[in-house]
Amino acid sequence: MKTRIIVSLIALTFLWSCSTTMKYTWTKDNFEGKSFDKILVLAISKNLKSRTLFENTVVDLLKDEGINATNALNVFTPVEKLDELSEDEIGNRIKDGGYDAVLITSLVEVNTRDVQVNDYSYYPYMYGGRYGYGYRSFIHYNYDFMYRDQYRQEKTYVLETRLYDVNEPDVKEAVVWSGQSELVDPSGSESASNTYSKSLVKTLMESGTVKK
Repeated sequence: MKTRIIVSLIALTFLWSCSTTMKYTWTKDNFEGKSFDKILVLAISKNLKSRTLFENTVVDLLKDEGINATNALNVFTPVEKLDELSEDEIGNRIKDGGYDAVLITSLVEVNTRDVQVNDYSYYPYMYGGRYGYGYRSFIHYNYDFMYRDQYRQEKTYVLETRLYDVNEPDVKEAVVWSGQSELVDPSGSESASNTYSKSLVKTLMESGTVKK
């Protein structure tokens, strides 16, 4: 029963298809961190390159901290649709691999907004500036200005990671830690992976969530 509830929580996660610490974190009450024997690192992504890069980056950073971790590519293969796996199958694979913790990361939100890209010095109307001094100059300039290509779209990606303690005695408390971070217009998958991974691992280690 305990295993099934923990697996159910993990299965729900599957359906969500300069280093600093993470800005938003949550830790379950009375959880003071733990030394795990073997952590499974899983990224929810249909892009194999991005998934492999992220999982391996996190694993390498955890190993640098003396933490035993492996990627999930051999546990949940790229050709499988994770949301079609049964709860029992997910649980059996985790159990067979000897994992006592699962670290799952997923993209949970993408926000887009228009950002003004014009770069100019500000001069108020009464000093003339770029508009001139009259009403007509100000109106004509800004009417034309509104139809120029002075905006671009900026995308913000919100990533969330959850840490599951597979051996947690209270099955309702399987999720022991969660963290979110935003990436604004990352230059590429490698840059995004490195930025988020470093922030994630640094947060886990410095907060004592994962102990050596």
